[in-house]
Amino acid sequence: MSVRQLFYQLVSRGVVPKTEAAYKRVCDASAQMRLDGSLDYRKIADGHRTRRAVWSHGGLREALEATHALYRRNLWLDQPVTVEVWSEKDALSGVLLPICEAWGVTYVATRGFPSITLRYESAVALAAAGKPAVVLYLGDHDASGRAISDNLEEELRVHGADVTVERLALDPDQVRAYGLPTRPGKTSDSRPRAFSARFGSASVELDALPPDVLTGLVNDAVAERIDVSRWRAAQAVERLERATLGSLALLDLAPDETIQLRDGAV
Repeated sequence: MSVRQLFYQLVSRGVVPKTEAAYKRVCDASAQMRLDGSLDYRKIADGHRTRRAVWSHGGLREALEATHALYRRNLWLDQPVTVEVWSEKDALSGVLLPICEAWGVTYVATRGFPSITLRYESAVALAAAGKPAVVLYLGDHDASGRAISDNLEEELRVHGADVTVERLALDPDQVRAYGLPTRPGKTSDSRPRAFSARFGSASVELDALPPDVLTGLVNDAVAERIDVSRWRAAQAVERLERATLGSLALLDLAPDETIQLRDGAV
């Protein structure tokens, strides 16, 4: 999880107060713990700073082996719907992205309100699939977070996407069920009056929801939309294709040997 998630989990357990000073102490403590070896570096996610290496190989055999190891069939091609997961918080990518990768679904971190460009490009991609789409949305329980999910479906449909937006989190029932820490609504937000009329004045950050609850919500929501028989049939095809790639990777070719393909290419 991110350091901010860690902070909210400590707040939820009454370990630290919900203040900026306490957040700074959690940042400092988690950094020191990683440096002294008491906290595994891999337990803390940083979605804002990433390394981007160029994917290359030491030769054709290595490339074939890598392709065999990484190959996965798009199991959603034969499914009746397309599914995507959208989150208001990029800081939660470390928690949400792995579960999305496991299911092979597109993950979008909007970083607040999605831009016009993001909405257009996403709608075009969803429409290109030629079937209905479902966007599973997770956002803060506040005026802005609600406005994003309330308007997103219409904003995508205007560009031709046959899409339904379902809000997975946060909602008042989840806030009560998990005893999540609240905060006053943002005074800079132009939407607090309508939000307060519906839900009251207290707001809650999505980061406060325990990571296992977040991943459970996404996992169950994606699984519910899968046609199991079609999924298993696609997995069977994938296994055959991986076996073919594995056979190619194991070929021991001399430098002057070639492989004659069906279309005559070598």
